Amino acid sequence: MNPEEIKSIIPVDKVYSDALSPAMKQIGKSLESIAKTSRFLLAPIDYLAAQHDRWERYLQKVSEKVKDENLIEGHPQIVIPILEGLSLSYENTLLSELFINLLTNSIDKTKQDLAHPAFPNIIKQLSYDEAVILYFLKKKSYKIDQRSDLNNDGTLFINKVTTLEEFPLDKLQYPEHIWLYMNHLNSLNIAGTYQIGNQEPIIENDRQIGVNIYSERRLIEFGDLFVSSCVPDSFESL
Repeated sequence: MNPEEIKSIIPVDKVYSDALSPAMKQIGKSLESIAKTSRFLLAPIDYLAAQHDRWERYLQKVSEKVKDENLIEGHPQIVIPILEGLSLSYENTLLSELFINLLTNSIDKTKQDLAHPAFPNIIKQLSYDEAVILYFLKKKSYKIDQRSDLNNDGTLFINKVTTLEEFPLDKLQYPEHIWLYMNHLNSLNIAGTYQIGNQEPIIENDRQIGVNIYSERRLIEFGDLFVSSCVPDSFESL
């Protein structure tokens, strides 16, 4: 049947008028509902396909870092938590790079001693800014100088202010939380802000009016091992 014959049987204007009828509207709504439902039902399949591609890219990165002759089976206590962490991480982020580096070392017999079982769970607890802090602490320690005033009766130090901050705060998303981040890293036994020597009295007119406090933000011994195993030497966005 050609188009002209179809038109003679079902006039175009009739189709348009029927499309506005309650029955046609109901069918349209049903089709729209089915389309929406199918998107939700098929979403996991799309997600799994995307995940598959992502895992291939992860494994490609790992394979590029480990020589074939150095490949060795990784310990499940380390590898499984790493894979769990990667599944919940955004791709091409500093945190995902930490997991990838740790995974690489866990299956490289020349570096397997760097992969500690505690490291996957430490990475899972890090915020983006804390990962950035560790990235920079891997390179060096950073001085921080502070001053506190002594109150009028000489019993309490007040008005603590920072007079020198070497750490590049502009690299953090929330630089105002630097002390919170450092305290958290200290609770994980990998880094912190530690006082250097004794506080230095500030004397004016033969009377102490405050103190200078000299500290540094740095890694501790366990943190040195952590950054050696997990933190990259370079990262494009930093």
